[in-house]
Amino acid sequence: MKKWSFLLFVVAFALFLNAGVIHAAVKAPVEPPAPPTLVLDGTVLKPVTAPIILNDYTMVPVRTVADNLGYLIDYDNKKKQVTVTKDSTKILMTIDDKTAFVNGAKLTLQQAPTIRSSYTLVPLRFIESFGVQVYWDSPTRSVFMFSGKSNGNGNSGSGDGGLIGVVDPDEDGSSGGVVDGGNPSDGGESGNPSDGGNPPDGNGTVTTPDLKGQIHEIRYDADTITVKYDGSLTPVTSVLKSPDRIVIDLPSSEFAADFVPALPVTASASKSGELAVTGHEALQKIRYAINTVNPLTMRIVLDLNQQWNFSVTDDAAAHELKIALKKPDPQVYTVVLDAGHGGSDPGAKSITGKWEKQFNLSVVLKVQALLAKESRINLVLTRQGDTYPSLDDRVNLANSLKANLFLSVHANSYKPEINGTETYYNRADSLEFAKLLHKNAVAAAGLKDNGVRTAGYKVIKYTTMPAVLLEVGYLSNKNDEKQLYDDAFQNRVAQAIAASIKQYFGL
Repeated sequence: MKKWSFLLFVVAFALFLNAGVIHAAVKAPVEPPAPPTLVLDGTVLKPVTAPIILNDYTMVPVRTVADNLGYLIDYDNKKKQVTVTKDSTKILMTIDDKTAFVNGAKLTLQQAPTIRSSYTLVPLRFIESFGVQVYWDSPTRSVFMFSGKSNGNGNSGSGDGGLIGVVDPDEDGSSGGVVDGGNPSDGGESGNPSDGGNPPDGNGTVTTPDLKGQIHEIRYDADTITVKYDGSLTPVTSVLKSPDRIVIDLPSSEFAADFVPALPVTASASKSGELAVTGHEALQKIRYAINTVNPLTMRIVLDLNQQWNFSVTDDAAAHELKIALKKPDPQVYTVVLDAGHGGSDPGAKSITGKWEKQFNLSVVLKVQALLAKESRINLVLTRQGDTYPSLDDRVNLANSLKANLFLSVHANSYKPEINGTETYYNRADSLEFAKLLHKNAVAAAGLKDNGVRTAGYKVIKYTTMPAVLLEVGYLSNKNDEKQLYDDAFQNRVAQAIAASIKQYFGL
């Protein structure tokens, strides 16, 4: 009996030890792999946020790569869209959407762009859209990128991103720091020494910026922003859209120690601040920050709610740079409004024997009446009666006028059970108006919302301006057809179209 008791004790003890070993093995921490290293033309980049592996795809911060290649980045918080531009290249992508556009051409990404630590990350292979060759070296976990360009040291870029400020969405959804390739920001910084000193260059050495100007004051009064300085300034200006901004870069300049207004304590590291503006028709806010640190460059951004004219003059004797705002002359927008079908082409036939061409023209004429007194809208109709201009005629008319907008009005037809309103566009530049029009048209019509869709209709594919085709409802559906030929219904739709046109141009 004692022998069996001893054996049971030994077995229990062994099981206890074994369980401890198993438990320790389960609990032992697994060290995650190091983030991939980014190397551009032989220079190791310092990304604004670490690359990650997402669903087996390497995701890299678009900011770091774009900045080192000279691209400008813009972020639209409302649409969650990132726009990357340089010369004639324009890349458009949307957060959490695998569809992107490169110069208007549709591209499906392996993994949708995502946001980490307020920065946009994109699939590694998408970087090839920036005109670089990309290679993944698995043993060293390195991403090698080759642009075919180099600086005087045989390296490309500064190696540190060179930009200060969080340049992607803010937590509250506001635009915050402008996202145009290195702008003032209230969100943070990257590549900026804590003492405002000098960053490493592409070779890891420290350079001393050649300062030419010190900014003592920025003030606003009566349509003029005045910059008081010592030394000399060489302003470089640019205009950005979506949202509208005026940007003034001051290379080789820095805040003076006595700068007014004083920089906020929270911004002391990133050296950024802003002036609130009230009572101006267009100017909403003035922001300023150190934009790049090699060379040290100060940037001033004027946030606008619409496009505005300006001039920059430098009074070297008074050491004052003046940015004068001037209301632009009212622009007249040419809108081509197309009543689909007509004449020998009646379009679809309704279930009660009415023709689509009648509905289309009736709505278009109502829109014409609503916009007749709008002096800033030059409304041109492709037809005003029961005639049939060919599709080529309609396209050529809009293109020859260099119209600002094209809209074709239709009613649809399909199976009896299908109903609702849908809006079609073909090119990326048409999506903004398509969404605006669709939202207003659905609210006015009160029919089923079938969404905004893409299509290759000739009149929206070959016109050279933003172009949209609206299918108000289905003539083949009993409920839709009854309303389509109701005068009050047509008036509501016409009002929605007119309002959309005015909203699109900010009128």
